[in-house]
Amino acid sequence: MLYIGKELQNRMDLLGLTVEEVADKTFLEGDVIIAIINNEIPLEDMDEFDYSLLCSVLHCQEDFFTNPEAREKDFLSASVNRESDNEKSMNVKAKIQDFMNDFAFVTEILSEVK
Repeated sequence: MLYIGKELQNRMDLLGLTVEEVADKTFLEGDVIIAIINNEIPLEDMDEFDYSLLCSVLHCQEDFFTNPEAREKDFLSASVNRESDNEKSMNVKAKIQDFMNDFAFVTEILSEVK
C-alpha cells in the first residue's frame, strides 16, 4: 500500500494551506484529509476524482505524490529557497505552474490535430 501523508503535508505547508482550506476546495471532509496525512488511507483506497481534485488544489501533477522524479521536476518544489518566499509568491508560482501544464496540454492536442 502506498501512503502520501508526508508529501501531502509538505505540499500544503509549501502553499500555506490548512486542512480546512484543502477540505473546502476539494469538497472532502477535513477528517478525510487528516486521515490521508496520518497515513490511515492508502492512495489505492482514494477515489480517483477526489485524488484529481486534491492534486489540482495543490497545483501538482497526479504523479507528484508517487514519483520522486516528478517531485524533483516540480516548479514549486524546485523554486523553494531561491529567494525569500511567502504565501503570495508561492501562489503566484503555483499559477505559473498551472499555466505551464495547461500550455503543454494544449500544445500536445494541437500537435495531434495536425
